Order: sequence, then C-alpha cells, then structure tokens
Amino acid sequence: MHPAHPLLAVLFSVILSGATLGLARAEGRPPGGGFGLALLSPGQHADVMKRVESYAVLETFLKACGRPPALEVRLRRLVRGCIEPATVNTLAQHFRRAVAARAHHRWDCVSSSGRQMISRSEEAIRMTVADVTRLCRVAR
Repeated sequence: MHPAHPLLAVLFSVILSGATLGLARAEGRPPGGGFGLALLSPGQHADVMKRVESYAVLETFLKACGRPPALEVRLRRLVRGCIEPATVNTLAQHFRRAVAARAHHRWDCVSSSGRQMISRSEEAIRMTVADVTRLCRVAR
C-alpha cells in the first residue's frame, strides 16, 4: 500500500482549509449554510477529489486490517452546519466509489511494516478529525 498524504487535512477538511482561507477574505458565512465546492478553484477541486481518494485508501486498508475508521460517519457529524449538505453528499459519493474500487485489494496487515502503516494511518485520521473539529468551530 502506498501511504496516503501525511497530513491529509480528510475528506472534508480540505474544503474547510480552502474555505477558511476564503473566510479570511470575506465577511461572514457563505450563503446556503456552509462552505462548498463552489468556493474552490478548479485546481483546488481536483486536489479535494484526490484527497478524498487517499482517504478511501485509508478506509479500505484499515477496514481490511480489522480497524475500520468509519470516516464518512464520523466526518458527517463533525461538518454538520459547516459544509453544505450537497457538498458533503458529493464528496461522500466520490469516497464510496473510491472505496468500492479498492474493495478487493489485498493488504499487508501483519508484517512489521503493515502494523506500522496501521499506526500511521490511524494517527493521520486522528489529526484530520482534530483539524476538522477545529476548523468547523472557527467557521461557525
């Protein structure tokens, strides 16, 4: 397995990062009750989709190793009221497709490097959840 981007800043945190930069330039919250993909440039949008796929790799790997992180469920709760529901649904659909595309991949969960990867992956998720929590608080 190729390691996912070190500080994937997860699924939804990329949007929050880009949106938080926009927040510094604009006064107040965007219309529609939250930040969305429309706030991003085409390059940022492509980056978000690549990162969503990286999180799908993490989800698939950890689930196969008996450590399912349930990223979608966890992050949906965190971003409620912070990210537009339509954006959440778009990213979740992309995430699910990417997970399904990797569902039959064989993963190394038992070797020393496999166990080390599990640890790194779980740490990346912890950091991402903390970032999303902090960014959504700032945005509210």
